[in-house]
Amino acid sequence: MIKRKAKRITKPIHKATGPITQRGFGHEMPPEQALVQIYFEQQGMEKEGTLFFKFYDRTDWCGPRGRPYRNWKVLAVRWISNIINT
Repeated sequence: MIKRKAKRITKPIHKATGPITQRGFGHEMPPEQALVQIYFEQQGMEKEGTLFFKFYDRTDWCGPRGRPYRNWKVLAVRWISNIINT
């Protein structure tokens, strides 16, 4: 029996300016900028939150091959560790 791959349904990207509607889990993509700022403030890197969000927002939260990222917190941890190690 051959397994079928599930088709990924992409949701349209909405730029919300009102109250935060997401819960802050990493898998909610794309994240709201306020949640990213809160996460980076908790890590002690307030300025990096804005840079992180702008960088990935320009790429539409997709990788180099065009595949969308699934968890923004994994990207944030990698971003922070790269800053600490340099």
